Order: sequence, then C-alpha cells, then structure tokens
Amino acid sequence: MGSHRSDTFPDGLATTVRAVMTAPVVSVAQSDTVRNVIEKMVAGRISSLVVVGSEQQVVGMVSASDLLKVVLETDKTLDSDYPHFDDCLWAVDLIQRKLGSDKATEVMSEVVTTVDAEATVRHAAALMRRSQLHHLPVVDSEGRLAGMLSSHDFVRLIAALG
Repeated sequence: MGSHRSDTFPDGLATTVRAVMTAPVVSVAQSDTVRNVIEKMVAGRISSLVVVGSEQQVVGMVSASDLLKVVLETDKTLDSDYPHFDDCLWAVDLIQRKLGSDKATEVMSEVVTTVDAEATVRHAAALMRRSQLHHLPVVDSEGRLAGMLSSHDFVRLIAALG
C-alpha cells in the first residue's frame, strides 16, 4: 500500500493534491486477468484500482462493485443455463474462464475522472462530490498515474487541520 505525502497541511484546502494523495498506487496492466485484479485488491486491502497502459496512462478503473457484477453475471448463468448439476465441470470451467482468462479491460470502467497532481484539494473535493466518487486517480503533467486521492485522504486532512 502507498504512503501519504505529509500529515501537516498548512494551506488547508488550498494544499495541492500531490501533498495529500497516496503514492505509489497499486495498479494493474490492461493484460492482467480478473484473478490478478482480485489478488491485488485483497493483498492491498483496497476496494478499487487503476488500470494503466504501457506508458502508465490511466485507461480505466476496476472497483469491488465491478467485480461483484461479474459474480452476479456468473451466478445468473449458473442458475439459468444449467439448472441440473449432473456434471459440474462446466461450472468450474465457467468460473476459471472468468477469473483466469478474462482481462481487466473486460470488467473495468473505461470512463475515468482524473485530477492533476498540482490541483488544489478544494478542486479535487468538488470534482469527487460532483462525480460521486470515492477514489480519484491523480495524474502528472504527462497524464501518467502519480497517485490516488480517496475519501480517506480527506478525513486525514480534516483531522490534521483540527
């Protein structure tokens, strides 16, 4: 898991996102399997992660909600297409296919709101509220992943401001 830049914020909400964000960020490549995504989320105790391209540009995000949709779709397939469990190898095959060969790009959200690392925390908070986000990928001037801003970072900021 990443670390926070600072626990003192003399400028309050005028502080830059870079000073508050968590970095480095746990991310996955577009080619990573759904299983790899789940393993990284469990190991890092995180509920979403960024999918990056070869140049570390943000191409999507996978959240626990996205993964739950996969589980529900698989469960519906199990219920509707195969009502009799005479031979359950097809069920094992279905689950292994979903986890082992489906790629992160097949379950990720492609429309990702990002914020520049030099933006103010006030701007980022407004963006997160307007977009109803709990996690906001932070990018550098080249559009590469630089960190993650979460609602937990705002709690930490408010606590530090006293």
